[in-house]
Amino acid sequence: MELVELTGLKGFEHRYPHQLSGGQRQRVAFARALAPEPQLLLLDEPFAAIDAKIRQELRSWLRDLIERVGITSIFVTHDQDEAIEVADEIMIINQGRVEQKGTPWDIYKEPKTPFVATFIGESTIVEEASILKGFETGFDEQARALIRPEYIELGGDHDFPVLSATEQGIVRHLHFRGSEWLVEVDVKGHKLVTYRSLEKETLQPGQKVRVFIHRAYLFNEEESWIEENRLKFDPMPVII
Repeated sequence: MELVELTGLKGFEHRYPHQLSGGQRQRVAFARALAPEPQLLLLDEPFAAIDAKIRQELRSWLRDLIERVGITSIFVTHDQDEAIEVADEIMIINQGRVEQKGTPWDIYKEPKTPFVATFIGESTIVEEASILKGFETGFDEQARALIRPEYIELGGDHDFPVLSATEQGIVRHLHFRGSEWLVEVDVKGHKLVTYRSLEKETLQPGQKVRVFIHRAYLFNEEESWIEENRLKFDPMPVII
């Protein structure tokens, strides 16, 4: 009865499985796993067969449950959002090799390998980073740039104090996501993706815009690094 109450199933004790929702059946599975009072809880994609809305609810519920019972848990998932929201620490494994281990924040902000950078979060890759203003790598013309949506800003000429740090772009597609727009913009033949607030002017396909890339994750065959747009402040020298 303690577990029934802990898992939020009070009042459903006498129902048969077919009388429970998918989320409720999964809570029963958690209660059964916790009954022996294990020292370690193994969760292998526990929300795989559950619809998106219930998955979202169960993530918050599971994290709260694990904190309350105080059991170390290993959670296997292919869902990036699930991993970021539930985990205290993430280990990203690629073909049996550990690519990176750390907190969700550290892994998202400072990926150590190209695989990690492309796996966590939305992003687009520009094969030649040197074609982007502010990211002329110089020492490595073969470096590629991975750019996250939140590091891209769209606007007009009047929106940016340093136009030399911006690119000319053309809006290709807009996707309404409820709380924001997902905008696809073409820059020098490369598709970049960014977010745009509903409070800002609504863009139209085919519209020309200024594109400012704040930062990029650069990498080649041997190393990777994060670089800020070096032209974001006026690079013109002052002559006296």
